[in-house]
Amino acid sequence: MGFLSLTRHEGEEIRLTIDPGVDAEVLLRNLLRDGITIHVTEIQRGRVCVSIEAPPQVMILRTELVDSALATGLYK
Repeated sequence: MGFLSLTRHEGEEIRLTIDPGVDAEVLLRNLLRDGITIHVTEIQRGRVCVSIEAPPQVMILRTELVDSALATGLYK
């Protein structure tokens, strides 16, 4: 399982998507076994801190980084 912690402000987003070329059977097995867990660790003055645990085949991106990931070929 991968783990990512980040802070989001009101109106900001987090995108969960599947890594291109992933073995769908492996991903499904991992999701059925472990799922995806989102922890809210702090809420304060219009922002929230979250931690996300997901299988390594799941990409977790701040929406503002999606364009950058598209440009590098990481995200298709």
